[in-house]
Amino acid sequence: MPRQCPDGCINYNRSLSKYVRLMPRNTVIIFIVLLIWLQPIDGARSYIVDDDGFANYKTIQEAVIAADNGDTIYVKPGNYHEEVILNKSVSLMPLLGEREPIVLKGDGKETGITITSDGCSLEGLTFENFTGPGIHVRSNGNTIKENAFEKDNPAILVRDSHMNSIAKNVVKDCEGGVALLTGSSDNNVLDNEIIGGTVAILIRDAGENSITGNSANGSSMGIWLMNSSDSEIIGNKIEAKTYGIWIFNSTSGDLRDNAVSRSLRGMYFMNCSGQEIENNSIKNVEFGIALENSNWNTIAGCRIVNSTRAFGLAKSRENIITGNSISDVKDTAIEIDYSNGNSLQDNEISRGDKGIIMLDSSANLLKDNRIQEIKWSLYVESSLKEGFNNSIDESNLVDGAPVAYVYGKSGGLIQNKKLAHITLAYCNNFILQRNDVTNDAIFLFNSNQNKIQENNVSNCYGIRMVNSIGNEVFGNRLLGNRYSGMFLVSSNSNQIVENAASGNNQNGISLLDCSNNTIRGNVVDHNYETGVWLNYSNDNQIYQNNITNNPMGLQIIYSSGNQIYHNNFINNKEHSQDLYGNNSWDGGNVIGGNYWSGHVAKGNPSENWPMIIKGGTTDKYPFQDEGGWL
Repeated sequence: MPRQCPDGCINYNRSLSKYVRLMPRNTVIIFIVLLIWLQPIDGARSYIVDDDGFANYKTIQEAVIAADNGDTIYVKPGNYHEEVILNKSVSLMPLLGEREPIVLKGDGKETGITITSDGCSLEGLTFENFTGPGIHVRSNGNTIKENAFEKDNPAILVRDSHMNSIAKNVVKDCEGGVALLTGSSDNNVLDNEIIGGTVAILIRDAGENSITGNSANGSSMGIWLMNSSDSEIIGNKIEAKTYGIWIFNSTSGDLRDNAVSRSLRGMYFMNCSGQEIENNSIKNVEFGIALENSNWNTIAGCRIVNSTRAFGLAKSRENIITGNSISDVKDTAIEIDYSNGNSLQDNEISRGDKGIIMLDSSANLLKDNRIQEIKWSLYVESSLKEGFNNSIDESNLVDGAPVAYVYGKSGGLIQNKKLAHITLAYCNNFILQRNDVTNDAIFLFNSNQNKIQENNVSNCYGIRMVNSIGNEVFGNRLLGNRYSGMFLVSSNSNQIVENAASGNNQNGISLLDCSNNTIRGNVVDHNYETGVWLNYSNDNQIYQNNITNNPMGLQIIYSSGNQIYHNNFINNKEHSQDLYGNNSWDGGNVIGGNYWSGHVAKGNPSENWPMIIKGGTTDKYPFQDEGGWL
């Protein structure tokens, strides 16, 4: 007990001397605690770097030189003007609780930190204005996470390195975000945010890497993969100026659950094979998904919304396109050019201009596709016969109506059906009779001696014949079509008889490069441009037609040898025009010419009341009465 004063107070002199004797022991305890904190049980040491000099090291490189493998270097906030070489397996990070930035300033220097040792960790650092990479990785098994980069070139460069993790970094306005080059494999690029720059993520000559959950916004290109196979590109969100994802000369990739928007091209594959492209979302782009010279790929479950062209295949074969959804297409949903053996099944296309267009492509399978609210659902064209040899059955529906596509058959009957589309390609002796075509047209390509009778082809694209001979087109209704009611191209010796071609948005009946056709007994009225139009077409017979209420009744350009007689031209704004050719507008004084409303003639036919045709020729024997030849 301390000695007490007479008044009962404590003798503090003795107590204080006892306390002083205890101080050395407490100091030792505190020192031991610090040693335990700075020197973990496994023998690793910790170092502190402070650019203001309040630590043992003012630069990161000094601490790295002092450190051994497994040590941790804590960096205080500040600006560090240095290039660091990590040639030991150390960790760089802020002290716990530090919130101010730790900035490595480039300012003309090339590289922020170069990692040459395996197993390093970099966390919570900022790299600015390096002429080269902020971090250059040349080793394996490193972790780079939660760092910030601005105006570096690129932010992170990985060369010939493996099993590195690059996660949750923020990159702004760097020339490139993350670049994996030259043999780098088994790296994970995960949950990074990349803003601006040229290429957000570049993988070149580096396979078997995983690019997952990253965000790229405002860069010229999102993800660019070249000469790299067996890569995973999963769950990334990209808004890029040109290419969202561009895969070049690569095989066996897994691309799924990515979201690309507001890019010129969503996903573009060139010289690729074995790519699994699944469940991607592409919105507000010019081109959705395109394959060029790419084979044996699968595109499944993807959604493309608001594009100019959604899918494109060029010189690509044996790809599978299935279960995709395409909507709001300004131009074409699916275009296949010079591509063979592809399978298109169970796709949905809605709201747009054109559905599926196939050009010079063969052995493709179209099955169970559903098309809705598309102006032109299907079109197949080829310069060679085999380009029409595709399997397109009636399981393909347009607004609930099937399509009919027939190739290379002789003899057959399609009648009394409601169809969205009919194509006869290299078919002979078919009868198409009393069908209602609701969306596209009746197409004949290189098809001869067929009968097209009493069909209703209205409010779509009418009847179109290309390189087809000797067909009879009789009694069809061609009303309100988007272009011409009937259009013949390079088609000869056909009978165009007693059809109604009215209210079409271009011409009633059009011939281009056609000869020896007969156009007889048709009603051609109220078309938006011309009733009957001939261009580079010779030796056709045009007679007994009623051509009424068109801006131009009959227009003939660069054509000769055509005979025009016994037609009624009534209430057309301009009845006729004949330019750059030599044609006959009457059959002589016995057979006579045509009836022209508004033209005064005396006699059926008349001899002294010629009708001047615009362009300089003349109907010398017009009729005074409508149908005056009967």
